[in-house]
Amino acid sequence: MRMRIIGAILLVLSIMRVSAQSLDNFELVDNFKVKGLTTKVYFKDPFKVLIKTYPDFDSKDNKTKFELLTTYLHENTLYIFQTSRKQEILKSYQLKGNPKKVKTRYYFNLEVDNPDNTIDKIVDKTNIGGSFFEHMSIFQNSQGKDLVGKGVQIWGYFSRIEPYKDIKDNISNLIKMDIENAIPKDFIYKEEPIIEPLFDYQTCGINNVKKRVIKTDVLEYDSLGQISRRFPRTETDTELYLSARSKEIGGVTTFPYFSSTDKKEKKDNKIYITSILDNIKYYLKDISVTTFSNSEQIEKIEGKLIIHGFTTSGETTNYELYIAEFAKVGDCFLPKTVKFCPIEDVNYQQPRIKIEIEYELK
Repeated sequence: MRMRIIGAILLVLSIMRVSAQSLDNFELVDNFKVKGLTTKVYFKDPFKVLIKTYPDFDSKDNKTKFELLTTYLHENTLYIFQTSRKQEILKSYQLKGNPKKVKTRYYFNLEVDNPDNTIDKIVDKTNIGGSFFEHMSIFQNSQGKDLVGKGVQIWGYFSRIEPYKDIKDNISNLIKMDIENAIPKDFIYKEEPIIEPLFDYQTCGINNVKKRVIKTDVLEYDSLGQISRRFPRTETDTELYLSARSKEIGGVTTFPYFSSTDKKEKKDNKIYITSILDNIKYYLKDISVTTFSNSEQIEKIEGKLIIHGFTTSGETTNYELYIAEFAKVGDCFLPKTVKFCPIEDVNYQQPRIKIEIEYELK
């Protein structure tokens, strides 16, 4: 009898060890080996969560649906990869959205948790992003499975259905590196210090803007120079600093955020900027800031926009003209109109992309 009791206790402890990580509403979707360790993969379907949270989700407009999905993905865990040996959990690897990574394609971090649920480390570089994923319930029928890995239009947005295999391969490689204690230091997430602003408009915008509505038009012209086709897109933005500091072209160009340590050279009412910030240097060069006469208020920012392309031969670089025109918004002067123009269009008459920005103040 005593042996049975001991056996029962051991069984309960074993179950507790395997269940240490909360898996509420997660579904087991895979089971494989990584360097001899059993690795179980669990997935929580964002659609099921959103429908439960918002019973009227299906009747909401497409823009609202996409915003709710995006917010959820940036704030929650999508997959958990759980490693174990002989029923004892070793680590849990949570693929978790980072809410600070706005306007960034690869916004997922990998949180590595110990068996007691304390955080061991957070991997910042996973090369994983997306909006729609293979294990979502809407892709589980034969028609949905055919869409995996392809780009399709959903809710008015063109999105790729992310294959699980790509995610599995990336996470498996990170797990192997973790087992070998070989994750590069620059992969590990670290809190970045706040960048001190160079111009007053940056501080004024951060302190006073509650929300932005960014209306983007991609334009085509006929032989007479008249607009022949227009491709509009509208998005909202409530994190001005994070958007400006992102490594995404829209975030950088709609609110250029310079550092107080950037080099500036003033000539009359123009200030020429050489930035030390990677996101600025990646998209803008030959930057000049024009102020209104006898004023410190900014009238416009001009420069060359760096267009990066990628081919089988490597990266290519092209240039366009860039201008951000400022206007008074409340007590601030802020970017209101942004244009990307062909390099020969020195008067900005035929922008390839035109962006109008509306602000809601606090």
